[in-house]
Amino acid sequence: MRKFTKEIERISVLLKSDRKKLIILIVALLGIILIVISSFEDKAVSDVEAIQPQSDFSESEYTAALEKRLEETVSSLYGAGRSRVMVTLECDYETVYARDGSYSKDEASSDEKSEYIIIDSEQQEDGLVLKTVTPRVRGVAVLCEGGNDPYVCEQVSQMLSALLDLGSNRISVSKIQ
Repeated sequence: MRKFTKEIERISVLLKSDRKKLIILIVALLGIILIVISSFEDKAVSDVEAIQPQSDFSESEYTAALEKRLEETVSSLYGAGRSRVMVTLECDYETVYARDGSYSKDEASSDEKSEYIIIDSEQQEDGLVLKTVTPRVRGVAVLCEGGNDPYVCEQVSQMLSALLDLGSNRISVSKIQ
C-alpha cells in the first residue's frame, strides 16, 4: 500500500511541475469518461428498441388518419362545408431491404448475383431495412355540403389531386345528404 501511495505522490509532483502533461492527462481522462458514458447510452437505447415494437400504423389506422386529415382540409375549403372522405389504398406498407450484389459481363453472357443483407440482433436475424414505403392511394370519394356546386367540386378535386398525386378520374366529389 505504501508503494502505491508513493507512486501517486511522485506522479502528482511530476504533474504539478509540468502543466502540459497535466492538461494531456485531464483530456485523456475526460475522453475515457465520455467513451464509457456513451457505451451505457447506446446499450440503454438498444434495450428500449428491443422491447418496443415498431410503431408503424396498420393499414386501417393509416387510412383512418388520412381520411380525418382530408376531411378537415376539405371542410376548410370555401363553400365545401361539412364533409366526409373515404380513401382506398392499393396495398399495405412496403418494406425495402438492403441488398449486396455483384455484376459481371463476359463477351457471351452476363451474370448478376444479389443477396439480402442480414443483421443479427440479440433476439433474431432480420434484413437491413432501407426504407418503408407508405401505401399508395388508389381513389378518394368526398361527400360535402357544397358538392352540388361545380366550382367547389373542381376546387376539391384539384386540391386532392395535388395532395395525393392522383388523376381526377380517381377522385369523386358529391353532395352530402
